[in-house]
Amino acid sequence: MVDDAHGVGVLGKGRGTPAQQNQQPDLLIGTLSKALGSYGGYVAADRPVIELIRNRARSLIYTTGLPPAAIGAALAALDIMENDPDLCAKPLMAAQYFCQALGLPEPQSAVVPLILGSAEKALAAQAKLLARGYLVVAIRPPTVPDGTARLRFSFSASHRQRDIDGLIAALQDTGIIS
Repeated sequence: MVDDAHGVGVLGKGRGTPAQQNQQPDLLIGTLSKALGSYGGYVAADRPVIELIRNRARSLIYTTGLPPAAIGAALAALDIMENDPDLCAKPLMAAQYFCQALGLPEPQSAVVPLILGSAEKALAAQAKLLARGYLVVAIRPPTVPDGTARLRFSFSASHRQRDIDGLIAALQDTGIIS
């Protein structure tokens, strides 16, 4: 099973982590709300597995279908990704540039965590960056273990190098990172 929430649209020429690693998982789940810019999620598997989920998964049984506009937006995003794989490479390239400039570990996706420790420190850093015009979300317990609160940077194909350079400068100028 692969949860490819951060891979689809970014890795494997947009086809996700399994394509990048030349794998075919038995169960593939992901979201339509990140790289696809829509709403909802998906499960890909063999028909018997899908039928079992459709008929037994309480979280699915008691939900309504996605709005047609959300499905249309996801399908349009898939068409764009299929026809422009270079666009899909941009978020990871932006994350790699950011991490290299700050001496952070090489990212595996376009989502980069910067662990700060306490929830208070992460929230203060979020506020400092917001004051500079950067929306970077603080992730804190119970979402992550105590002592591992972090900032979560999410790079997209629309981020330009000057945007990332400004973010790097804001992190350094505010003392969030040296």
